[in-house]
Amino acid sequence: MRAFQKVAEKIRLDIENGVWRIGDTLSSERQMAQQYQVSRSTIRRAWEELETMGYIKWDAFSPPQVINVPQWPTAIARSSLTQWNQAQTKPVSSFLSDLMSAATSQARFNFEIGMPDASLLPIFELESVIRELFTQRTREVFSYSPTAGIDRVREAIAEEFLGRRNLHLSPDHLLITSGSLQALDLLSSLWIRPGDIIITESPTFAGALQIFRAHGAQIIGIDVGTEGVNPAQMKDALSRHDTRLIYLQPYYQNPTSVSMSEATRQALLDLAISYHVPIIEDDAYGFLAPGHSLPLRAYKGAEEHVIYINTFSKILAPGLRVGLIAGPPDLIYQLTQIKQLGDLHTGTVSQLLVEGWLRSGNIDQYIQAVRKVYAERIQTAKQLLLQLGFPIWGNPHNGFYVFAELPRSLSAVAFHQYAAKRDVLFAPGLAFGTDDQFRHWIRLCVSTANPMAIHTGLARLSRLVNAYKDAPGSFGL
Repeated sequence: MRAFQKVAEKIRLDIENGVWRIGDTLSSERQMAQQYQVSRSTIRRAWEELETMGYIKWDAFSPPQVINVPQWPTAIARSSLTQWNQAQTKPVSSFLSDLMSAATSQARFNFEIGMPDASLLPIFELESVIRELFTQRTREVFSYSPTAGIDRVREAIAEEFLGRRNLHLSPDHLLITSGSLQALDLLSSLWIRPGDIIITESPTFAGALQIFRAHGAQIIGIDVGTEGVNPAQMKDALSRHDTRLIYLQPYYQNPTSVSMSEATRQALLDLAISYHVPIIEDDAYGFLAPGHSLPLRAYKGAEEHVIYINTFSKILAPGLRVGLIAGPPDLIYQLTQIKQLGDLHTGTVSQLLVEGWLRSGNIDQYIQAVRKVYAERIQTAKQLLLQLGFPIWGNPHNGFYVFAELPRSLSAVAFHQYAAKRDVLFAPGLAFGTDDQFRHWIRLCVSTANPMAIHTGLARLSRLVNAYKDAPGSFGL
C-alpha cells in the first residue's frame, strides 16, 4: 500500500469512528503533513483518494469537508467526478465491432457470435407482450423512463429473474443497464484509474478485457482449470499486487464454458474478503446452472464484497440490450449518476418487453428446455473436436462455447480470414487473453447450431485447417 493510501485509510477510519463527523472540516494540509509525517503532496493524494471514495469534498482553496460515510466497502466506492477518470485511453482493438459485423453475416457455419438460438425463443409469449404494449399505446410505452430503470421492471427482475438465481434483493439494489458491457463500463468509470491492477480469469470475456484496458487498467490473468481459477494462484497474485478488483465468471464462462466448483467459489470469496478486494461477478450464463446452484453474490458475507451483473442477451435476445447491476443502494445511486450522462436510460420498450416476459409464467419451462439443448450441443461439439484432433480447454458440460486449439504453426487471426471466405466463422482466441498466449486458439459458439450443422461445420473447419497448413505463406505470425 502506497503512502497516500495509508494516510487515506487512517483518515477514513477516523471518519467512520466519529473523530470527524459529516459537516466537519479536516485539518489543513500543513497540519496533516506534520501529523502523519509525510509530504504535503502525499496529503493531497490522500484527500483525492478519500474524495473518490465519497467521504469528502474539497478544492484547491480550502481544506476538505466530510460529506458522507458510504455504506459500500470503502476501498472501492469511488466518485465518478474526479481527475482519475479523465485520463482514459482509447479501446485497444476492434474485436467487439468485428463481432457485431459477424452477427449479420450470411456465412453458412457461423460459430463466431455468442448468442442464444432464435429458434428456441419463447416467441408466442414475446409476441403477446408486444401486442399488448402497442395495443395500449400508453404514454409509458413511448416515453422516457427513469435512469435506474422502470420501477415495475426492476421489481419483476428482482422477483422473477434474480429469485431464480437464489438472490433476494429489493428493486433499489438494482440498476438496469444497456447490456452487461455497459454495466462493466459504468463500474470501471466509477472505480478504475489508470495503472490500477485488475485480476481476471485467463482466458476470459474479451469485452471485459477491452473495457478494463480502455480505462487504463493493468490486467493480471489467472489460468482457468477444469474447476475454475486456482485459488492458490489467486492468493499469490493478491499477496503480490495492490489489486483494485477481481472479475469472475463462475458459471459456464466465456470463452471456455468451464464452471467453478463450489469449493473454488467459496475459496475465492474468502480471499476477496481477506484481502478487501471486491469481485465483479458476471453471471451471464448462470441460468444454465442447476436450480440449486448459488452465484457468489448469494454466499454468506458476499453482500459487502461482490457486485453482481447479468444480461438478458444470453437468456433471451441480445438485441434488447437489457442488463443489470445488483449492489448496495448508495453504489447504485453513484452508478446511476454516471449512466445518465451516457444514454440517459435503457430503452423503455425493451425494458417493458423483458418485464412482460418475466411475468408470463413460462420462464421455468423455457430455461429447462434451453439447458437441455445447449448441453447436448456442447457435448456434440466437444466430442467431435476431439475426434478431429483439436485439443479443447477444460471439460465443459453446458454453455455456449468450446475453446479449441489450432496447430501451433497457425495464427488464428490469419486463418480466420481464410476460413471466413469459405463460409466458416469463429472468434480468434487472442482477444480473450491477458497476453498473447491464445493466438493459436479459437472460440466456437455452438449455441445457435443444431447437431447436423455442428457436425458439418466442424468437419469443414478441420478440412480448412489441413488445407491452410499446406497453403504458401500460412505459417508464422
